[in-house]
Amino acid sequence: MTVRTDRELKLPSTSGPRHAIVAAFSAVYGVFLAFVAFWPSPVDKPVASLLDRVIAELHERGVPGFIDYAFIEFCANIVLFIPAGLVFGLIVPVRFTLIALLLGPALSGAIEMGQHFLLSARYATVADVVANSLGATIGVLIAATIRAIVAVRDEKVIARHVAQRTASEGELQSQRTASRTPGAQPF
Repeated sequence: MTVRTDRELKLPSTSGPRHAIVAAFSAVYGVFLAFVAFWPSPVDKPVASLLDRVIAELHERGVPGFIDYAFIEFCANIVLFIPAGLVFGLIVPVRFTLIALLLGPALSGAIEMGQHFLLSARYATVADVVANSLGATIGVLIAATIRAIVAVRDEKVIARHVAQRTASEGELQSQRTASRTPGAQPF
């Protein structure tokens, strides 16, 4: 029995479209994050009074007091950085997942330092770095889950492809053998 390599089997590649999708998402998200992070004034400044009124109304309707502006901002920073972690988790090779986990806090720290030194109307906080890091970690974990699911699916597709190829080659071999045998009837 001859063992064939992946090259000889000519397995279909799906990496190209996946990489293109991740690259496009990375570019769009990167531009969005840059605008949010380096806008000259806080991005919620135009709606700050509306947010205060909504939070006060929610408290009047029984929402717990700990859900205040600081809590909402912290949660918003987590949500803002989930896509960053997703991108890091998808572009960094699987064997370097720990590095992907460190890229979120590094990016967040760089953004906060940039805001501190470059933007007088913005302020850098450790709470933002913590929230952003949590969001990025969640994103990396989502990416790891997606990669695991896709890897299992790809293994099944490759196994099916190999089985079909082996079966069709076996049929061809049987037909060749039968046609060489004197007195054999072709199928």
